[in-house]
Amino acid sequence: MDGRMSLRLSLFLLVSAIASCSPAPSPPSSAKSGGRLVVAQASGPKTFNPLFADDQESLSILGCLMAGLIRINRQTGQPELELAESLTYSPDRMQVTLRLRQGLTFSDGHPLTAEDVLFTFEVIYDPNIPNALADLLTIGGRKLEIRRQDDRTLTFVLPSAYAPLERLFDAVYILPKHRLEPLYREGRFRSAWGISTPASEIVGAGPFMLKEYVPGQRTVLVRNPHYWKRDARQRPLPYLDELIFLIVPDRNARFLKFQQGELDLLAPITPEEAAQLQSQVDARTIRVLDLGPSLISEILWFNLNPKAPRIPTAKRAWFRDVRFRQAVSFAIDRQALADVVFSGKATPIWGPVPPSSPWYNPRARIYPHDPTQARALLAAMGLTDRNGDGIVEDSQGHPVTFTLVTTAGNPIRERIGLMIQEDLRRVGIRVQLVPLEAKSLLARIEQSFDYEAGLLGLALGDTDPSALGNVLPSWGTSHWWYPQQKKPATEWERQIDELMIEQMRTFDPARRKALFDRVQEIMSEHVPFIYLVARDLIVAAKANVGNLKPGLIPDFLLWNAEELYVQ
Repeated sequence: MDGRMSLRLSLFLLVSAIASCSPAPSPPSSAKSGGRLVVAQASGPKTFNPLFADDQESLSILGCLMAGLIRINRQTGQPELELAESLTYSPDRMQVTLRLRQGLTFSDGHPLTAEDVLFTFEVIYDPNIPNALADLLTIGGRKLEIRRQDDRTLTFVLPSAYAPLERLFDAVYILPKHRLEPLYREGRFRSAWGISTPASEIVGAGPFMLKEYVPGQRTVLVRNPHYWKRDARQRPLPYLDELIFLIVPDRNARFLKFQQGELDLLAPITPEEAAQLQSQVDARTIRVLDLGPSLISEILWFNLNPKAPRIPTAKRAWFRDVRFRQAVSFAIDRQALADVVFSGKATPIWGPVPPSSPWYNPRARIYPHDPTQARALLAAMGLTDRNGDGIVEDSQGHPVTFTLVTTAGNPIRERIGLMIQEDLRRVGIRVQLVPLEAKSLLARIEQSFDYEAGLLGLALGDTDPSALGNVLPSWGTSHWWYPQQKKPATEWERQIDELMIEQMRTFDPARRKALFDRVQEIMSEHVPFIYLVARDLIVAAKANVGNLKPGLIPDFLLWNAEELYVQ
Protein backbone atom coordinates (compact mmCIF):
# COMPACT_ATOMS: atom_id res chain seq x y z
CA MET A 1 0.00 0.00 0.00
CA ASP A 2 1.51 3.21 -1.15
CA GLY A 3 1.84 6.32 0.96
CA ARG A 4 3.99 8.70 -1.04
CA MET A 5 2.06 11.90 -0.39
CA SER A 6 2.17 13.93 2.80
CA LEU A 7 -1.04 14.76 4.66
CA ARG A 8 -1.87 17.99 6.46
CA LEU A 9 -3.87 16.93 9.48
CA SER A 10 -6.73 19.13 10.48
CA LEU A 11 -6.94 20.70 13.93
CA PHE A 12 -9.26 18.10 15.36
CA LEU A 13 -6.47 15.55 15.11
CA LEU A 14 -4.33 17.49 17.57
CA VAL A 15 -5.85 15.44 20.35
CA SER A 16 -5.72 11.67 20.68
CA ALA A 17 -8.67 9.84 19.18
CA ILE A 18 -10.45 6.59 19.97
CA ALA A 19 -10.77 4.37 16.92
CA SER A 20 -14.00 4.37 14.99
CA CYS A 21 -14.38 0.62 15.39
CA SER A 22 -16.66 -0.40 18.20
CA PRO A 23 -17.23 -3.46 20.38
CA ALA A 24 -19.25 -6.15 18.64
CA PRO A 25 -22.82 -6.23 20.01
CA SER A 26 -23.83 -9.28 22.00
CA PRO A 27 -26.24 -11.61 20.21
CA PRO A 28 -29.81 -11.78 21.53
CA SER A 29 -30.45 -13.98 24.55
CA SER A 30 -33.17 -16.04 22.84
CA ALA A 31 -30.63 -18.18 20.98
CA LYS A 32 -30.50 -21.91 21.60
CA SER A 33 -27.24 -23.73 22.39
CA GLY A 34 -26.26 -27.03 20.84
CA GLY A 35 -26.74 -28.74 17.52
CA ARG A 36 -24.74 -28.58 14.35
CA LEU A 37 -24.68 -26.68 11.08
CA VAL A 38 -23.81 -28.30 7.75
CA VAL A 39 -22.46 -26.42 4.73
CA ALA A 40 -20.71 -27.53 1.54
CA GLN A 41 -17.55 -26.52 -0.29
CA ALA A 42 -16.39 -27.23 -3.83
CA SER A 43 -13.09 -28.60 -2.48
CA GLY A 44 -11.31 -29.14 0.77
CA PRO A 45 -8.95 -26.66 2.41
CA LYS A 46 -5.49 -26.27 0.87
CA THR A 47 -3.88 -25.39 4.20
CA PHE A 48 -4.62 -24.61 7.84
CA ASN A 49 -1.83 -22.03 7.96
CA PRO A 50 -3.39 -18.53 7.85
CA LEU A 51 -0.35 -16.97 6.17
CA PHE A 52 -0.63 -19.17 3.09
CA ALA A 53 -4.40 -19.45 2.64
CA ASP A 54 -5.51 -17.82 -0.61
CA ASP A 55 -8.54 -19.96 -1.50
CA GLN A 56 -12.02 -19.35 -0.14
CA GLU A 57 -12.38 -22.93 1.15
CA SER A 58 -9.36 -22.53 3.45
CA LEU A 59 -10.29 -18.97 4.42
CA SER A 60 -13.85 -19.93 5.39
CA ILE A 61 -12.60 -22.64 7.73
CA LEU A 62 -9.81 -20.51 9.17
CA GLY A 63 -12.33 -17.77 9.89
CA CYS A 64 -13.99 -20.18 12.32
CA LEU A 65 -10.73 -21.48 13.85
CA MET A 66 -8.79 -18.23 14.23
CA ALA A 67 -9.35 -14.70 15.50
CA GLY A 68 -7.85 -11.28 14.91
CA LEU A 69 -7.51 -8.05 16.81
CA ILE A 70 -10.27 -6.37 14.79
CA ARG A 71 -12.95 -7.81 12.52
CA ILE A 72 -15.03 -6.17 9.81
CA ASN A 73 -18.72 -6.73 10.44
CA ARG A 74 -19.84 -8.15 7.08
CA GLN A 75 -23.39 -6.87 7.55
CA THR A 76 -22.58 -3.26 8.47
CA GLY A 77 -19.22 -3.07 6.69
CA GLN A 78 -17.70 -1.46 9.79
CA PRO A 79 -14.67 -2.64 11.83
CA GLU A 80 -15.37 -4.02 15.30
CA LEU A 81 -13.05 -4.87 18.16
CA GLU A 82 -12.35 -8.57 18.61
CA LEU A 83 -9.31 -9.73 20.58
CA ALA A 84 -8.55 -6.06 21.18
CA GLU A 85 -10.78 -4.35 23.74
CA SER A 86 -9.63 -0.82 22.88
CA LEU A 87 -7.76 1.08 20.19
CA THR A 88 -6.37 4.60 20.59
CA TYR A 89 -4.62 6.87 18.09
CA SER A 90 -1.85 9.32 18.89
CA PRO A 91 -2.52 13.02 18.14
CA ASP A 92 -0.71 12.82 14.79
CA ARG A 93 -2.35 9.49 13.84
CA MET A 94 1.09 7.99 13.36
CA GLN A 95 0.73 5.57 16.27
CA VAL A 96 -2.11 3.36 17.40
CA THR A 97 -2.22 1.53 20.71
CA LEU A 98 -4.25 -1.67 21.07
CA ARG A 99 -5.08 -3.29 24.38
CA LEU A 100 -5.99 -6.97 24.45
CA ARG A 101 -8.92 -8.32 26.38
CA GLN A 102 -8.13 -9.80 29.75
CA GLY A 103 -7.96 -13.57 30.11
CA LEU A 104 -7.71 -14.48 26.42
CA THR A 105 -6.60 -18.02 25.66
CA PHE A 106 -6.07 -20.18 22.61
CA SER A 107 -8.15 -23.30 22.01
CA ASP A 108 -5.61 -25.42 23.93
CA GLY A 109 -6.03 -23.23 27.02
CA HIS A 110 -2.67 -21.43 26.68
CA PRO A 111 -2.82 -17.66 27.39
CA LEU A 112 -2.89 -15.31 24.41
CA THR A 113 -0.73 -12.25 25.08
CA ALA A 114 1.12 -9.43 23.36
CA GLU A 115 3.95 -11.88 22.71
CA ASP A 116 1.71 -13.81 20.32
CA VAL A 117 0.87 -10.62 18.43
CA LEU A 118 4.57 -9.73 18.15
CA PHE A 119 5.36 -13.24 16.94
CA THR A 120 2.59 -13.09 14.32
CA PHE A 121 3.93 -9.89 12.79
CA GLU A 122 7.52 -11.14 12.98
CA VAL A 123 6.57 -14.13 10.84
CA ILE A 124 4.47 -12.06 8.43
CA TYR A 125 7.34 -9.64 7.78
CA ASP A 126 10.01 -12.34 7.46
CA PRO A 127 11.38 -12.04 3.90
CA ASN A 128 12.12 -15.77 3.93
CA ILE A 129 8.40 -16.51 4.27
CA PRO A 130 6.66 -15.00 1.24
CA ASN A 131 3.02 -14.27 2.00
CA ALA A 132 0.32 -11.88 0.81
CA LEU A 133 -0.14 -10.35 4.26
CA ALA A 134 3.34 -8.83 4.14
CA ASP A 135 2.29 -6.70 1.16
CA LEU A 136 -1.07 -5.86 2.71
CA LEU A 137 0.59 -4.66 5.92
CA THR A 138 2.98 -2.22 4.29
CA ILE A 139 2.31 1.49 3.85
CA GLY A 140 4.41 3.29 1.29
CA GLY A 141 6.53 0.16 0.94
CA ARG A 142 7.42 0.20 4.65
CA LYS A 143 6.25 -2.17 7.36
CA LEU A 144 4.60 -1.26 10.63
CA GLU A 145 6.76 -1.13 13.76
CA ILE A 146 5.23 -2.93 16.75
CA ARG A 147 6.23 -2.15 20.33
CA ARG A 148 5.15 -4.20 23.32
CA GLN A 149 4.11 -2.10 26.32
CA ASP A 150 3.02 -4.95 28.57
CA ASP A 151 1.38 -8.38 28.28
CA ARG A 152 -1.85 -6.84 27.00
CA THR A 153 -0.77 -3.63 25.29
CA LEU A 154 0.98 -2.95 21.99
CA THR A 155 1.72 0.19 20.01
CA PHE A 156 1.85 0.15 16.22
CA VAL A 157 4.01 2.88 14.68
CA LEU A 158 3.00 3.75 11.11
CA PRO A 159 5.28 5.00 8.32
CA SER A 160 2.54 7.51 7.50
CA ALA A 161 -1.05 8.16 8.51
CA TYR A 162 -3.45 5.64 6.99
CA ALA A 163 -7.21 6.11 7.32
CA PRO A 164 -8.42 2.52 6.72
CA LEU A 165 -5.80 1.04 9.09
CA GLU A 166 -8.36 -0.75 11.24
CA ARG A 167 -9.61 -2.69 8.22
CA LEU A 168 -6.16 -4.19 7.62
CA PHE A 169 -6.31 -6.08 10.90
CA ASP A 170 -9.34 -8.05 9.70
CA ALA A 171 -7.01 -10.23 7.59
CA VAL A 172 -4.51 -10.94 10.40
CA TYR A 173 -5.16 -13.96 12.60
CA ILE A 174 -3.05 -14.12 15.74
CA LEU A 175 -0.76 -17.15 15.77
CA PRO A 176 0.11 -19.19 18.89
CA LYS A 177 3.77 -18.53 19.60
CA HIS A 178 4.05 -21.47 21.96
CA ARG A 179 3.04 -23.85 19.17
CA LEU A 180 4.65 -22.36 16.08
CA GLU A 181 7.82 -20.64 17.26
CA PRO A 182 9.88 -23.88 17.45
CA LEU A 183 8.98 -24.68 13.82
CA TYR A 184 9.70 -21.09 12.80
CA ARG A 185 13.16 -21.01 14.43
CA GLU A 186 13.99 -24.34 12.79
CA GLY A 187 13.08 -22.94 9.37
CA ARG A 188 10.05 -25.21 9.00
CA PHE A 189 7.22 -22.68 9.25
CA ARG A 190 6.34 -22.90 5.55
CA SER A 191 5.41 -26.56 6.01
CA ALA A 192 3.56 -25.98 9.29
CA TRP A 193 -0.15 -26.70 9.59
CA GLY A 194 -0.62 -28.41 6.25
CA ILE A 195 -3.72 -30.48 5.62
CA SER A 196 -2.02 -33.62 6.95
CA THR A 197 -1.31 -32.01 10.34
CA PRO A 198 -3.09 -33.81 13.23
CA ALA A 199 -6.20 -31.87 14.26
CA SER A 200 -4.98 -31.50 17.85
CA GLU A 201 -1.97 -29.48 16.65
CA ILE A 202 -4.07 -26.79 14.94
CA VAL A 203 -4.57 -24.15 17.62
CA GLY A 204 -6.40 -20.85 17.27
CA ALA A 205 -8.40 -18.27 19.20
CA GLY A 206 -11.60 -18.56 17.15
CA PRO A 207 -14.96 -20.02 18.21
CA PHE A 208 -14.26 -23.53 16.89
CA MET A 209 -11.51 -26.16 16.90
CA LEU A 210 -10.60 -28.67 14.23
CA LYS A 211 -11.91 -32.15 15.01
CA GLU A 212 -11.07 -33.89 11.75
CA TYR A 213 -10.32 -33.37 8.10
CA VAL A 214 -11.10 -36.25 5.77
CA PRO A 215 -9.75 -35.42 2.28
CA GLY A 216 -12.43 -35.53 -0.37
CA GLN A 217 -15.19 -35.89 2.21
CA ARG A 218 -15.48 -33.32 5.00
CA THR A 219 -13.93 -30.96 7.54
CA VAL A 220 -15.47 -31.09 11.01
CA LEU A 221 -15.15 -28.33 13.60
CA VAL A 222 -16.29 -28.44 17.23
CA ARG A 223 -16.85 -25.63 19.70
CA ASN A 224 -13.85 -24.10 21.42
CA PRO A 225 -14.49 -24.30 25.19
CA HIS A 226 -11.93 -21.52 25.79
CA TYR A 227 -13.53 -18.97 23.45
CA TRP A 228 -13.88 -15.56 25.08
CA LYS A 229 -17.23 -14.29 23.79
CA ARG A 230 -20.48 -14.33 25.76
CA ASP A 231 -24.02 -13.43 24.75
CA ALA A 232 -26.32 -10.92 26.45
CA ARG A 233 -27.12 -13.49 29.18
CA GLN A 234 -23.41 -14.23 29.63
CA ARG A 235 -23.75 -17.67 28.08
CA PRO A 236 -20.57 -18.85 26.37
CA LEU A 237 -20.33 -18.80 22.60
CA PRO A 238 -20.41 -20.42 20.13
CA TYR A 239 -23.91 -21.81 20.36
CA LEU A 240 -23.25 -24.65 17.95
CA ASP A 241 -21.57 -27.88 19.03
CA GLU A 242 -20.41 -28.71 15.50
CA LEU A 243 -19.84 -27.04 12.17
CA ILE A 244 -19.41 -29.44 9.25
CA PHE A 245 -18.01 -28.55 5.82
CA LEU A 246 -18.91 -31.27 3.30
CA ILE A 247 -16.80 -31.47 0.15
CA VAL A 248 -19.13 -31.51 -2.87
CA PRO A 249 -17.26 -30.53 -6.06
CA ASP A 250 -20.30 -30.31 -8.35
CA ARG A 251 -22.35 -27.11 -8.04
CA ASN A 252 -25.57 -28.82 -9.08
CA ALA A 253 -25.02 -31.50 -6.44
CA ARG A 254 -24.54 -28.83 -3.76
CA PHE A 255 -27.78 -27.15 -4.77
CA LEU A 256 -29.65 -30.47 -4.75
CA LYS A 257 -28.35 -31.25 -1.25
CA PHE A 258 -29.61 -27.88 -0.06
CA GLN A 259 -33.01 -28.44 -1.69
CA GLN A 260 -33.27 -31.80 0.04
CA GLY A 261 -32.41 -30.35 3.45
CA GLU A 262 -28.95 -31.89 3.76
CA LEU A 263 -27.28 -28.46 3.94
CA ASP A 264 -28.23 -25.54 6.18
CA LEU A 265 -26.63 -22.69 4.20
CA LEU A 266 -25.79 -22.06 0.54
CA ALA A 267 -24.03 -19.03 -0.89
CA PRO A 268 -23.94 -17.60 -3.41
CA ILE A 269 -26.81 -18.90 -5.51
CA THR A 270 -27.91 -17.88 -9.00
CA PRO A 271 -31.22 -16.19 -9.87
CA GLU A 272 -32.31 -19.45 -11.54
CA GLU A 273 -31.59 -21.38 -8.35
CA ALA A 274 -33.46 -18.79 -6.31
CA ALA A 275 -36.48 -19.29 -8.54
CA GLN A 276 -36.33 -23.07 -8.04
CA LEU A 277 -36.42 -22.54 -4.27
CA GLN A 278 -39.52 -20.35 -4.33
CA SER A 279 -41.94 -23.10 -3.27
CA GLN A 280 -39.83 -23.78 -0.17
CA VAL A 281 -39.64 -20.06 0.52
CA ASP A 282 -43.44 -19.93 0.30
CA ALA A 283 -43.63 -22.87 2.70
CA ARG A 284 -41.29 -20.95 5.06
CA THR A 285 -38.82 -23.80 5.31
CA ILE A 286 -35.98 -21.78 3.82
CA ARG A 287 -35.03 -18.13 3.31
CA VAL A 288 -33.60 -16.63 0.13
CA LEU A 289 -32.02 -13.22 0.61
CA ASP A 290 -31.01 -10.87 -2.20
CA LEU A 291 -28.38 -8.54 -0.76
CA GLY A 292 -28.28 -6.31 -3.83
CA PRO A 293 -25.21 -5.51 -5.96
CA SER A 294 -22.24 -7.63 -4.96
CA LEU A 295 -18.55 -6.73 -4.95
CA ILE A 296 -18.11 -8.50 -8.31
CA SER A 297 -18.09 -6.17 -11.33
CA GLU A 298 -18.13 -7.45 -14.90
CA ILE A 299 -15.67 -5.32 -16.88
CA LEU A 300 -14.30 -4.98 -20.40
CA TRP A 301 -11.05 -3.20 -21.18
CA PHE A 302 -8.50 -2.66 -23.94
CA ASN A 303 -4.81 -3.47 -23.61
CA LEU A 304 -3.04 -0.08 -23.40
CA ASN A 305 0.30 -1.57 -22.39
CA PRO A 306 3.08 -0.39 -24.75
CA LYS A 307 4.89 -3.66 -24.02
CA ALA A 308 2.03 -5.70 -25.43
CA PRO A 309 3.29 -7.84 -28.33
CA ARG A 310 1.52 -8.33 -31.64
CA ILE A 311 -1.03 -5.50 -31.41
CA PRO A 312 -1.00 -3.76 -34.80
CA THR A 313 -0.18 -0.06 -34.81
CA ALA A 314 -3.65 0.86 -36.06
CA LYS A 315 -5.35 -0.99 -33.22
CA ARG A 316 -3.07 0.60 -30.63
CA ALA A 317 -4.17 3.99 -31.92
CA TRP A 318 -7.87 3.07 -31.64
CA PHE A 319 -7.53 1.64 -28.14
CA ARG A 320 -5.65 4.71 -26.88
CA ASP A 321 -8.23 7.14 -28.25
CA VAL A 322 -10.71 7.88 -25.46
CA ARG A 323 -13.45 8.36 -28.06
CA PHE A 324 -13.11 4.72 -29.09
CA ARG A 325 -13.49 3.51 -25.50
CA GLN A 326 -16.44 5.83 -24.95
CA ALA A 327 -18.06 4.62 -28.17
CA VAL A 328 -17.78 0.99 -27.05
CA SER A 329 -19.27 1.94 -23.68
CA PHE A 330 -22.23 3.66 -25.33
CA ALA A 331 -22.75 0.69 -27.68
CA ILE A 332 -23.20 -1.90 -24.91
CA ASP A 333 -26.72 -2.45 -23.57
CA ARG A 334 -26.04 -2.97 -19.86
CA GLN A 335 -29.69 -3.32 -18.90
CA ALA A 336 -30.04 -6.15 -21.41
CA LEU A 337 -27.03 -7.85 -19.83
CA ALA A 338 -28.66 -7.56 -16.41
CA ASP A 339 -32.03 -8.81 -17.66
CA VAL A 340 -30.89 -11.65 -19.92
CA VAL A 341 -27.73 -12.98 -18.25
CA PHE A 342 -28.76 -12.39 -14.63
CA SER A 343 -32.57 -12.57 -14.88
CA GLY A 344 -32.79 -8.98 -13.71
CA LYS A 345 -30.68 -9.68 -10.60
CA ALA A 346 -27.87 -7.31 -11.55
CA THR A 347 -27.32 -3.55 -11.72
CA PRO A 348 -25.83 -1.60 -14.64
CA ILE A 349 -22.68 0.20 -13.51
CA TRP A 350 -20.35 2.77 -15.05
CA GLY A 351 -17.63 2.92 -12.40
CA PRO A 352 -15.84 1.06 -9.59
CA VAL A 353 -18.81 1.11 -7.18
CA PRO A 354 -22.54 0.54 -7.84
CA PRO A 355 -25.19 3.22 -7.25
CA SER A 356 -26.19 1.48 -3.99
CA SER A 357 -22.76 2.13 -2.44
CA PRO A 358 -22.34 5.06 -0.01
CA TRP A 359 -19.15 5.83 -1.97
CA TYR A 360 -21.00 6.24 -5.28
CA ASN A 361 -20.64 9.57 -7.09
CA PRO A 362 -23.87 10.41 -8.98
CA ARG A 363 -22.07 13.21 -10.82
CA ALA A 364 -19.67 10.86 -12.59
CA ARG A 365 -20.39 10.40 -16.27
CA ILE A 366 -22.53 7.44 -17.32
CA TYR A 367 -22.95 5.76 -20.69
CA PRO A 368 -26.58 4.75 -21.30
CA HIS A 369 -27.15 2.50 -24.28
CA ASP A 370 -26.90 4.84 -27.28
CA PRO A 371 -25.72 3.28 -30.58
CA THR A 372 -26.21 6.60 -32.37
CA GLN A 373 -23.78 8.36 -30.04
CA ALA A 374 -21.38 5.42 -30.38
CA ARG A 375 -21.39 5.70 -34.18
CA ALA A 376 -20.90 9.48 -33.95
CA LEU A 377 -17.80 9.08 -31.79
CA LEU A 378 -16.38 6.49 -34.18
CA ALA A 379 -17.05 8.80 -37.12
CA ALA A 380 -15.28 11.64 -35.31
CA MET A 381 -12.22 9.38 -35.25
CA GLY A 382 -12.53 8.80 -38.99
CA LEU A 383 -13.89 5.29 -38.53
CA THR A 384 -16.67 4.81 -41.07
CA ASP A 385 -18.04 2.01 -43.23
CA ARG A 386 -16.19 2.76 -46.47
CA ASN A 387 -17.12 -0.37 -48.44
CA GLY A 388 -20.67 -1.06 -47.26
CA ASP A 389 -19.90 -4.37 -45.49
CA GLY A 390 -21.30 -3.21 -42.15
CA ILE A 391 -17.85 -2.89 -40.51
CA VAL A 392 -16.23 0.51 -40.08
CA GLU A 393 -12.70 1.09 -41.37
CA ASP A 394 -10.02 3.66 -40.63
CA SER A 395 -8.51 6.01 -43.23
CA GLN A 396 -6.00 3.30 -44.27
CA GLY A 397 -8.81 0.81 -44.87
CA HIS A 398 -8.18 -1.31 -41.77
CA PRO A 399 -11.47 -2.88 -40.61
CA VAL A 400 -12.17 -2.17 -36.93
CA THR A 401 -11.96 -5.57 -35.30
CA PHE A 402 -10.43 -6.92 -32.11
CA THR A 403 -10.18 -10.17 -30.18
CA LEU A 404 -11.73 -10.36 -26.71
CA VAL A 405 -10.26 -12.90 -24.28
CA THR A 406 -12.41 -14.25 -21.48
CA THR A 407 -12.80 -17.24 -19.20
CA ALA A 408 -13.47 -20.57 -20.89
CA GLY A 409 -16.17 -22.73 -19.36
CA ASN A 410 -17.82 -19.79 -17.59
CA PRO A 411 -21.37 -19.64 -19.00
CA ILE A 412 -22.05 -16.20 -17.53
CA ARG A 413 -18.99 -14.62 -19.09
CA GLU A 414 -19.50 -16.38 -22.40
CA ARG A 415 -23.09 -15.10 -22.62
CA ILE A 416 -21.94 -11.57 -21.79
CA GLY A 417 -19.27 -11.86 -24.49
CA LEU A 418 -21.81 -12.94 -27.11
CA MET A 419 -24.13 -10.07 -26.26
CA ILE A 420 -21.27 -7.55 -26.42
CA GLN A 421 -20.25 -9.05 -29.75
CA GLU A 422 -23.75 -8.39 -31.12
CA ASP A 423 -24.01 -4.87 -29.63
CA LEU A 424 -20.71 -3.85 -31.19
CA ARG A 425 -21.58 -5.43 -34.55
CA ARG A 426 -24.52 -3.05 -34.71
CA VAL A 427 -22.18 -0.03 -34.59
CA GLY A 428 -19.75 -1.52 -37.08
CA ILE A 429 -17.16 -3.20 -34.83
CA ARG A 430 -16.35 -6.88 -35.28
CA VAL A 431 -15.40 -8.79 -32.10
CA GLN A 432 -13.86 -12.27 -32.02
CA LEU A 433 -14.35 -14.06 -28.69
CA VAL A 434 -11.37 -16.09 -27.46
CA PRO A 435 -12.20 -18.20 -24.37
CA LEU A 436 -9.10 -19.25 -22.43
CA GLU A 437 -8.49 -21.48 -19.42
CA ALA A 438 -8.30 -19.31 -16.30
CA LYS A 439 -4.61 -19.79 -15.55
CA SER A 440 -3.60 -19.11 -19.15
CA LEU A 441 -5.88 -16.08 -19.27
CA LEU A 442 -4.38 -14.46 -16.17
CA ALA A 443 -0.87 -15.19 -17.45
CA ARG A 444 -1.64 -13.20 -20.59
CA ILE A 445 -3.22 -10.34 -18.66
CA GLU A 446 -0.60 -10.00 -15.93
CA GLN A 447 2.60 -11.43 -17.45
CA SER A 448 2.93 -11.70 -21.24
CA PHE A 449 0.34 -8.98 -22.08
CA ASP A 450 -0.37 -10.93 -25.28
CA TYR A 451 -4.00 -9.99 -25.94
CA GLU A 452 -6.06 -7.11 -27.34
CA ALA A 453 -9.05 -6.77 -25.02
CA GLY A 454 -10.29 -8.58 -21.94
CA LEU A 455 -13.61 -9.46 -20.31
CA LEU A 456 -13.50 -10.56 -16.68
CA GLY A 457 -15.17 -10.25 -13.31
CA LEU A 458 -13.30 -8.06 -10.83
CA ALA A 459 -14.01 -9.21 -7.27
CA LEU A 460 -13.15 -6.92 -4.36
CA GLY A 461 -12.61 -8.02 -0.78
CA ASP A 462 -14.08 -4.97 0.94
CA THR A 463 -16.64 -2.20 0.48
CA ASP A 464 -14.07 0.50 1.33
CA PRO A 465 -12.14 2.28 -1.48
CA SER A 466 -8.96 0.82 0.01
CA ALA A 467 -9.99 -2.45 -1.68
CA LEU A 468 -9.20 -0.74 -5.01
CA GLY A 469 -5.62 0.02 -3.97
CA ASN A 470 -4.27 -2.65 -6.31
CA VAL A 471 -6.64 -1.76 -9.16
CA LEU A 472 -6.89 1.97 -9.75
CA PRO A 473 -3.33 3.21 -8.98
CA SER A 474 -0.91 2.85 -11.87
CA TRP A 475 1.43 0.56 -9.92
CA GLY A 476 -1.29 -2.05 -9.22
CA THR A 477 -1.11 -5.59 -10.58
CA SER A 478 -4.88 -5.45 -11.25
CA HIS A 479 -4.53 -2.16 -13.16
CA TRP A 480 -5.17 -4.47 -16.07
CA TRP A 481 -5.19 -2.01 -18.96
CA TYR A 482 -1.50 -1.29 -18.16
CA PRO A 483 -0.36 -2.90 -14.89
CA GLN A 484 2.61 -2.20 -12.64
CA GLN A 485 3.73 1.05 -14.24
CA LYS A 486 7.03 2.47 -13.00
CA LYS A 487 5.51 5.94 -13.33
CA PRO A 488 2.06 6.97 -14.54
CA ALA A 489 1.75 6.68 -18.31
CA THR A 490 -0.81 9.48 -18.54
CA GLU A 491 -1.67 12.67 -16.72
CA TRP A 492 -5.08 11.33 -15.69
CA GLU A 493 -3.48 8.21 -14.19
CA ARG A 494 -1.10 10.45 -12.24
CA GLN A 495 -4.11 12.31 -10.86
CA ILE A 496 -5.78 9.05 -9.83
CA ASP A 497 -2.58 7.93 -8.08
CA GLU A 498 -2.41 11.13 -6.05
CA LEU A 499 -6.11 11.12 -5.20
CA MET A 500 -6.03 7.49 -4.06
CA ILE A 501 -3.02 8.15 -1.84
CA GLU A 502 -4.54 11.27 -0.36
CA GLN A 503 -7.88 9.63 0.42
CA MET A 504 -6.03 6.81 2.18
CA ARG A 505 -4.41 9.40 4.44
CA THR A 506 -7.48 11.51 5.05
CA PHE A 507 -9.49 10.85 8.22
CA ASP A 508 -12.37 13.26 7.55
CA PRO A 509 -15.08 11.02 5.96
CA ALA A 510 -16.54 13.85 3.88
CA ARG A 511 -13.13 14.79 2.52
CA ARG A 512 -12.36 11.13 1.77
CA LYS A 513 -15.63 10.83 -0.09
CA ALA A 514 -14.88 13.97 -2.12
CA LEU A 515 -11.47 12.64 -3.13
CA PHE A 516 -12.89 9.30 -4.22
CA ASP A 517 -15.69 11.12 -6.06
CA ARG A 518 -13.02 12.77 -8.17
CA VAL A 519 -11.39 9.39 -8.85
CA GLN A 520 -14.73 8.11 -10.17
CA GLU A 521 -15.14 11.17 -12.40
CA ILE A 522 -11.71 10.64 -13.97
CA MET A 523 -12.34 6.93 -14.48
CA SER A 524 -15.72 7.55 -16.10
CA GLU A 525 -14.31 10.22 -18.41
CA HIS A 526 -11.36 8.15 -19.64
CA VAL A 527 -13.03 4.69 -19.35
CA PRO A 528 -9.89 2.51 -19.09
CA PHE A 529 -12.29 -0.04 -17.59
CA ILE A 530 -15.69 -0.29 -19.26
CA TYR A 531 -17.76 -1.32 -16.25
CA LEU A 532 -20.84 -3.33 -17.23
CA VAL A 533 -22.94 -4.81 -14.40
CA ALA A 534 -22.65 -5.83 -10.77
CA ARG A 535 -24.49 -9.07 -10.13
CA ASP A 536 -26.65 -9.36 -7.03
CA LEU A 537 -25.39 -11.46 -4.15
CA ILE A 538 -28.12 -13.99 -3.36
CA VAL A 539 -27.84 -16.38 -0.41
CA ALA A 540 -30.05 -19.11 1.02
CA ALA A 541 -30.50 -20.64 4.47
CA LYS A 542 -32.85 -22.96 6.27
CA ALA A 543 -35.50 -21.00 8.13
CA ASN A 544 -34.40 -22.48 11.46
CA VAL A 545 -30.91 -20.92 11.35
CA GLY A 546 -30.84 -18.02 13.76
CA ASN A 547 -28.68 -14.88 14.01
CA LEU A 548 -27.99 -14.96 10.28
CA LYS A 549 -26.34 -11.67 9.29
CA PRO A 550 -25.34 -12.01 5.63
CA GLY A 551 -22.93 -9.51 4.14
CA LEU A 552 -21.26 -8.62 0.86
CA ILE A 553 -17.73 -9.42 2.09
CA PRO A 554 -16.71 -13.12 2.21
CA ASP A 555 -17.45 -15.25 4.11
CA PHE A 556 -20.98 -14.09 3.33
CA LEU A 557 -22.80 -16.29 5.89
CA LEU A 558 -20.25 -17.77 8.29
CA TRP A 559 -18.37 -14.63 9.29
CA ASN A 560 -20.31 -14.60 12.61
CA ALA A 561 -20.35 -18.38 13.07
CA GLU A 562 -20.07 -18.02 16.85
CA GLU A 563 -23.55 -16.40 16.92
CA LEU A 564 -25.37 -18.82 14.61
CA TYR A 565 -27.74 -21.33 16.11
CA VAL A 566 -30.38 -23.83 14.99
CA GLN A 567 -33.89 -23.78 16.41
